[in-house]
Amino acid sequence: MTKQELITALAARRDAAGMTHAQIAQRSGLTERSVRNALSLKGNPQLSSLLALVDALGLELQLAPKGFGQSASTDADYHPVVTRVGHAVAQAPSPPYVNKRRSP
Repeated sequence: MTKQELITALAARRDAAGMTHAQIAQRSGLTERSVRNALSLKGNPQLSSLLALVDALGLELQLAPKGFGQSASTDADYHPVVTRVGHAVAQAPSPPYVNKRRSP
């Protein structure tokens, strides 16, 4: 996944959840401007901001080896077994939130 794909996925999650930048800012402990910049087409959030955004959107960041989960379309006998829910997570409704404020 490229940086742009990650930002696009986070923005899509924001849209699917119907959340505003202000709501994400409140839940993440970031400023509204930081959220807006991070989720823009030229966003380049720091790791700490990225983790706060992911958490505020009800997601978690996971690492996997490159190519993990890609189909082996060159092998006609290959039939993938669904074991991951990553795509479904992006489409799932947002969990209910409590008003979380991070301590300075």
